[in-house]
Amino acid sequence: MKDNIALIGFMGSGKTTIGKILAKYLDMKFIDTDKMISAQEKKSIPEIFAEKGEQYFRQLEREIVLHESMNNNIVISTGGGVIIDNENIKNLKETSFVVYLDCTIECIYNRVKNSKSRPLLNVDDMFEKIKELHDKRQLLYEISCDFKVKIDVDSNMYDTAEKIKKAYIES
Repeated sequence: MKDNIALIGFMGSGKTTIGKILAKYLDMKFIDTDKMISAQEKKSIPEIFAEKGEQYFRQLEREIVLHESMNNNIVISTGGGVIIDNENIKNLKETSFVVYLDCTIECIYNRVKNSKSRPLLNVDDMFEKIKELHDKRQLLYEISCDFKVKIDVDSNMYDTAEKIKKAYIES
Protein backbone atom coordinates (compact mmCIF):
# COMPACT_ATOMS: atom_id res chain seq x y z
CA MET A 1 0.00 0.00 0.00
CA LYS A 2 1.27 3.48 -0.92
CA ASP A 3 1.63 6.02 1.89
CA ASN A 4 -0.60 8.77 0.48
CA ILE A 5 -3.83 9.24 -1.43
CA ALA A 6 -3.96 11.80 -4.24
CA LEU A 7 -7.32 12.90 -5.57
CA ILE A 8 -7.44 13.99 -9.19
CA GLY A 9 -10.38 15.12 -11.29
CA PHE A 10 -11.95 18.09 -12.97
CA MET A 11 -12.57 21.29 -11.02
CA GLY A 12 -15.75 20.96 -9.01
CA SER A 13 -15.60 17.16 -8.86
CA GLY A 14 -15.40 17.17 -5.06
CA LYS A 15 -11.71 16.59 -4.41
CA THR A 16 -11.50 18.98 -1.46
CA THR A 17 -14.78 17.95 0.17
CA ILE A 18 -14.20 14.22 -0.24
CA GLY A 19 -10.51 14.59 0.64
CA LYS A 20 -11.31 16.13 4.02
CA ILE A 21 -13.76 13.32 4.83
CA LEU A 22 -11.32 10.66 3.65
CA ALA A 23 -8.49 12.12 5.73
CA LYS A 24 -10.71 11.93 8.83
CA TYR A 25 -11.76 8.35 8.04
CA LEU A 26 -8.14 7.26 7.70
CA ASP A 27 -6.60 9.56 10.33
CA MET A 28 -4.41 11.21 7.70
CA LYS A 29 -3.36 14.82 7.16
CA PHE A 30 -5.26 16.70 4.43
CA ILE A 31 -3.76 19.21 2.01
CA ASP A 32 -5.24 21.15 -0.89
CA THR A 33 -2.60 22.17 -3.45
CA ASP A 34 -4.63 25.14 -4.72
CA LYS A 35 -5.05 26.51 -1.18
CA MET A 36 -1.33 26.03 -0.54
CA ILE A 37 -0.43 27.93 -3.71
CA SER A 38 -2.83 30.72 -2.82
CA ALA A 39 -1.42 30.97 0.72
CA GLN A 40 2.19 30.90 -0.51
CA GLU A 41 1.55 33.65 -3.04
CA LYS A 42 -0.83 35.57 -0.76
CA LYS A 43 -3.16 35.85 -3.76
CA SER A 44 -6.25 34.09 -5.06
CA ILE A 45 -5.89 31.63 -7.92
CA PRO A 46 -7.62 34.07 -10.34
CA GLU A 47 -5.17 36.81 -9.29
CA ILE A 48 -2.20 34.51 -9.88
CA PHE A 49 -3.52 33.58 -13.35
CA ALA A 50 -4.23 37.22 -14.22
CA GLU A 51 -0.92 38.60 -12.97
CA LYS A 52 1.55 35.83 -13.76
CA GLY A 53 -0.26 33.41 -16.07
CA GLU A 54 -1.16 29.76 -16.10
CA GLN A 55 2.42 28.62 -16.75
CA TYR A 56 3.62 30.29 -13.53
CA PHE A 57 0.73 28.70 -11.61
CA ARG A 58 1.60 25.25 -13.04
CA GLN A 59 5.23 25.68 -11.94
CA LEU A 60 4.11 26.44 -8.37
CA GLU A 61 1.77 23.46 -8.52
CA ARG A 62 4.65 21.21 -9.66
CA GLU A 63 6.83 22.34 -6.75
CA ILE A 64 4.09 21.78 -4.17
CA VAL A 65 3.14 18.37 -5.57
CA LEU A 66 6.79 17.29 -5.50
CA HIS A 67 7.36 18.55 -1.96
CA GLU A 68 4.09 17.33 -0.43
CA SER A 69 4.08 13.94 -2.14
CA MET A 70 7.37 13.16 -0.39
CA ASN A 71 5.55 13.24 2.96
CA ASN A 72 3.63 10.27 4.29
CA ASN A 73 0.12 9.72 5.57
CA ILE A 74 -1.59 12.54 3.66
CA VAL A 75 -4.58 12.97 1.41
CA ILE A 76 -3.69 15.40 -1.38
CA SER A 77 -6.45 17.31 -3.15
CA THR A 78 -4.91 18.43 -6.43
CA GLY A 79 -5.97 21.13 -8.84
CA GLY A 80 -8.04 20.03 -11.83
CA GLY A 81 -5.15 20.57 -14.24
CA VAL A 82 -2.48 18.70 -12.27
CA ILE A 83 -2.55 15.89 -14.86
CA ILE A 84 -1.38 18.24 -17.62
CA ASP A 85 2.15 17.99 -16.23
CA ASN A 86 3.79 14.58 -16.61
CA GLU A 87 6.17 15.32 -13.72
CA ASN A 88 3.22 15.83 -11.37
CA ILE A 89 1.69 12.50 -12.28
CA LYS A 90 5.05 10.73 -12.05
CA ASN A 91 5.60 12.12 -8.53
CA LEU A 92 2.07 11.31 -7.41
CA LYS A 93 2.13 7.78 -8.86
CA GLU A 94 5.39 6.99 -7.05
CA THR A 95 4.12 8.06 -3.63
CA SER A 96 0.32 7.95 -3.71
CA PHE A 97 -2.72 5.86 -4.44
CA VAL A 98 -4.17 8.07 -7.18
CA VAL A 99 -7.96 8.32 -7.25
CA TYR A 100 -9.88 9.87 -10.13
CA LEU A 101 -13.19 11.49 -9.18
CA ASP A 102 -14.97 11.09 -12.50
CA CYS A 103 -17.72 13.69 -12.27
CA THR A 104 -20.33 14.22 -14.99
CA ILE A 105 -20.17 17.47 -16.95
CA GLU A 106 -23.69 18.40 -15.81
CA CYS A 107 -22.72 17.89 -12.16
CA ILE A 108 -19.54 19.95 -12.60
CA TYR A 109 -21.48 22.76 -14.24
CA ASN A 110 -24.07 22.82 -11.45
CA ARG A 111 -21.31 23.02 -8.84
CA VAL A 112 -19.19 25.75 -10.46
CA LYS A 113 -21.66 27.87 -12.45
CA ASN A 114 -21.73 30.65 -9.82
CA SER A 115 -18.03 30.52 -8.97
CA LYS A 116 -15.78 33.48 -9.64
CA SER A 117 -12.64 31.68 -8.45
CA ARG A 118 -12.04 29.49 -11.51
CA PRO A 119 -10.05 31.52 -14.05
CA LEU A 120 -10.26 28.95 -16.86
CA LEU A 121 -14.06 29.19 -16.74
CA ASN A 122 -14.23 32.98 -16.96
CA VAL A 123 -15.82 32.79 -20.44
CA ASP A 124 -19.19 33.54 -22.06
CA ASP A 125 -20.29 29.90 -22.43
CA MET A 126 -19.10 28.16 -19.28
CA PHE A 127 -20.86 24.86 -20.04
CA GLU A 128 -19.10 24.56 -23.41
CA LYS A 129 -15.74 25.47 -21.86
CA ILE A 130 -16.21 22.79 -19.19
CA LYS A 131 -17.08 20.25 -21.88
CA GLU A 132 -14.07 21.24 -24.00
CA LEU A 133 -11.58 21.07 -21.09
CA HIS A 134 -13.14 17.89 -19.74
CA ASP A 135 -12.87 16.18 -23.14
CA LYS A 136 -9.19 17.20 -23.41
CA ARG A 137 -8.34 15.94 -19.91
CA GLN A 138 -10.50 12.81 -19.65
CA LEU A 139 -7.92 10.39 -21.04
CA LEU A 140 -5.16 11.86 -18.86
CA TYR A 141 -7.29 11.36 -15.75
CA GLU A 142 -8.10 7.79 -16.82
CA ILE A 143 -4.51 6.71 -17.46
CA SER A 144 -3.14 8.49 -14.38
CA CYS A 145 -5.32 6.85 -11.75
CA ASP A 146 -5.11 3.68 -9.70
CA PHE A 147 -8.84 3.81 -8.89
CA LYS A 148 -11.81 5.63 -10.41
CA VAL A 149 -15.06 6.67 -8.73
CA LYS A 150 -18.07 7.91 -10.71
CA ILE A 151 -19.61 11.11 -9.33
CA ASP A 152 -22.98 12.55 -10.35
CA VAL A 153 -25.58 14.85 -8.84
CA ASP A 154 -26.95 12.02 -6.68
CA SER A 155 -23.56 10.91 -5.31
CA ASN A 156 -23.12 10.95 -1.56
CA MET A 157 -19.72 12.30 -0.51
CA TYR A 158 -19.55 10.03 2.55
CA ASP A 159 -20.31 6.93 0.48
CA THR A 160 -17.71 8.03 -2.06
CA ALA A 161 -15.11 8.46 0.69
CA GLU A 162 -15.96 4.97 2.00
CA LYS A 163 -15.45 3.46 -1.49
CA ILE A 164 -12.05 5.14 -1.77
CA LYS A 165 -11.06 4.07 1.74
CA LYS A 166 -11.93 0.45 0.96
CA ALA A 167 -10.02 0.50 -2.36
CA TYR A 168 -7.01 2.15 -0.69
CA ILE A 169 -6.87 -0.42 2.12
CA GLU A 170 -7.16 -3.26 -0.39
CA SER A 171 -4.46 -1.82 -2.66
